[in-house]
Amino acid sequence: MRVKSWLGMVLLGASAFVYADYEAGLAEFRQGNFASAVHEWREAAERGDGESQFALGRMFETGSGVRESLDDAYKWYRLAADNGVVDAQVRVAELFLSGRLDGRGPEDAVEWLERAADSGQAAAQFQLGLMYLEGFGVREDAAEAARRFEQAADQGHAPAQNNIGSLYENGRGVDQDFSRAFEYFSLAARQGDAMAQNNLGALHARGRGVERNHAWAVFWFTTAARNGNDVAKENIKASLSNLQSKQIAGSRVNIRSGAGTQHAPLTQLSQGERVYVLGSGDGWSQIYFEVNGESQLGWVASSLID
Repeated sequence: MRVKSWLGMVLLGASAFVYADYEAGLAEFRQGNFASAVHEWREAAERGDGESQFALGRMFETGSGVRESLDDAYKWYRLAADNGVVDAQVRVAELFLSGRLDGRGPEDAVEWLERAADSGQAAAQFQLGLMYLEGFGVREDAAEAARRFEQAADQGHAPAQNNIGSLYENGRGVDQDFSRAFEYFSLAARQGDAMAQNNLGALHARGRGVERNHAWAVFWFTTAARNGNDVAKENIKASLSNLQSKQIAGSRVNIRSGAGTQHAPLTQLSQGERVYVLGSGDGWSQIYFEVNGESQLGWVASSLID
């Protein structure tokens, strides 16, 4: 689970004295003086400063400036969590989920994830969504999973956007709504989520939530495949069968500059090689092609395509 960095967090409402100790520890940490950082944070932590307790827990967990001890790390995380430090609540839940603490499991993580999620922590909302969807540590509840995914998705959490999109596509925990699925897949896809990119391509290919368009399907399948989604590689073939194959007319390719253009693969194209035109405008065409078995996208002058 991804959580925000614990460095640089500000303790609101702390006394100037305690806050100074936390800042002093942070300054020592940034200079690599880990033992001194531990000293500063321990004094503040023992006086009940939640941020210092969380920082001290991290030091014990990583063995930075102090002997590594998961038991001591958990002790300080738990104190910080009880003091309302959201990142500490998430870390306590993560330890329970990891099985690294004897006698603790996913059922113990739920309370802390709920606290963090109710405070607006997107990663906790997403994790809860997964647990409710799969019945992991809780009773399976697709509607609650959808609620938590949507909370995180509306904060820009890309995997949550993909997951709530899938629930809307399949009508699980929510009423089936292909338009909402398209909306959430689009948001996640533009953030680089490969699974959402593949799912968005599938909606274009099937004409669900959007007009059927195999060119857009190929675009998103190719983007997903280049980002490591193996399913998308097979999906490309199906959509390409619905597009017309053309040929490069010249021996040298006039490459369009700009973000996203893969210059090196384009320069390998030669006269007679097959390409698929996905769209054209202002004298340029976006094409799909393959180099050494790898799916590629690029822009070339339309005049160079037969």
